[in-house]
Amino acid sequence: MSLFVTIFGGMLLTAGLYGLARLARLSNYWAASLAAGLPVLAYLAYALATRPGLDVVTMHVIAFPTIAVLLYQLYARKGQGTAGMHWIPRLLVLFFLGLSAIYGAFVYISSQGLPPALARILLPDTGGKVVHTGFAGVVEHHEEAAKGIGQHLKEEHKLARLGWQVEVAGLNQLMADRPAPVEVFLRGANGDGVDGVQVALGVGRPGQPEAMSIALTGSGLSGYRGRLPGLRAGTWVVRLKLAGKDENIRLERTVEVR
Repeated sequence: MSLFVTIFGGMLLTAGLYGLARLARLSNYWAASLAAGLPVLAYLAYALATRPGLDVVTMHVIAFPTIAVLLYQLYARKGQGTAGMHWIPRLLVLFFLGLSAIYGAFVYISSQGLPPALARILLPDTGGKVVHTGFAGVVEHHEEAAKGIGQHLKEEHKLARLGWQVEVAGLNQLMADRPAPVEVFLRGANGDGVDGVQVALGVGRPGQPEAMSIALTGSGLSGYRGRLPGLRAGTWVVRLKLAGKDENIRLERTVEVR
């Protein structure tokens, strides 16, 4: 499920549970507690299976109880509804509802980017192209990150010394939550396939450890094949790992999942 569905759907579910609990003649306190607790527990179980990231989990865990607390405050006076409330509490209720919606929109845009139609309007000089504005992850700033360029050049030097040519197919048109086949062709200087190499793909968010590693099978000429599971939309780093008899080579590539 997309972030839009989980966060806004969960907020609607919270409001719906509160209304059903009140129809069942539960007290205002227990109706709000039930409406806050059940969506949070359901989402935590979902998060354990999908591992969306602590920032996204935190957003959901805060949003659902916020809606329940606002409803509790809104109907704290039994039988009076909003008519018995001063305008200041009602204004605070509207403020926090709007704040929750804005936070949810920011989290959605940060992970999946602006919708293409909206990006064409808000972003200048797009030339009618689809612009992906999402960035899921953080930028590494530790000591090892500073060695990234040198490490990349070192790996390229290894490939040149061995005379290997690497071609990866299947990473250009990745769609969110859809498994995709991936092929890696490994050829020597004379154009023949290079066999006897262990090939694997590691996948992770930028600045974060690998979320998974997939072993590929096959041969250099016909291609080492594997299948990427459905990834969430946003930016991912794919690490190609080649383990030969004498050399271990690790190449990185950033891909966009739409």
